[in-house]
Amino acid sequence: MLWKEIHDELLNDVRAGHYAAGEKMPTEAELARRFNVNRHTVRRALGLLRENGFVLSKKGAGVFVTGKNATYRIGKRTRFSRNISADGVPSRQITSVETRHVTRLEAGKLALKTSDMVHVAEGLGYLENTPIMHSISRFPSGRCDGILAHLQTNPSKTDAFATLGIADYLRKETEVTAVTATAMMANILRCAVGAPLLRVNSVNILLDGVPIEYGTTHFIGDRMVLNVHND
Repeated sequence: MLWKEIHDELLNDVRAGHYAAGEKMPTEAELARRFNVNRHTVRRALGLLRENGFVLSKKGAGVFVTGKNATYRIGKRTRFSRNISADGVPSRQITSVETRHVTRLEAGKLALKTSDMVHVAEGLGYLENTPIMHSISRFPSGRCDGILAHLQTNPSKTDAFATLGIADYLRKETEVTAVTATAMMANILRCAVGAPLLRVNSVNILLDGVPIEYGTTHFIGDRMVLNVHND
């Protein structure tokens, strides 16, 4: 049996819940006996699971499962901390912010002129300290001035909007595309180059239809389930 086949079977075991989050995996010797291969072959399979964030090694203790897939609900009101469902606590981190001129694509999505500016926040979403998503949010200047300062203090977009007097907002459009991880994205999300990702481009609007955010999020395909609702 090839090491990739062993990896796939162990991954299916994790996804099916045969090994719970935090549970110790069988030893290399035990897995070698199970699959009738040598320990080097098992080690390669475990190495890919580790590289993609499904297991972690603890020196002197063994290999442990990091967690199950998370489900992210996309609907009329899409909020990260409220809409994610998983065995763990979600969290967000803002990694960089900037204000710059809008691109043509951004201008079209945000109903701006090509001479206008946008506030941009880049960040990561975690589940039990494991990265599951990378996001870039663009907010129109004027409508959202001051939002970057709030996000650097509290990464919740909903809370940041509230400080600007925006009590509610809606999802206007969501576009999901299957892509693979580039070297840069693999480094950010701690996954393998070429790993499957789900890229979600979205536009959020005020209740009167005015756009307030154009976002691009990359979810790790092997760690996320996107659940789309027409609510």
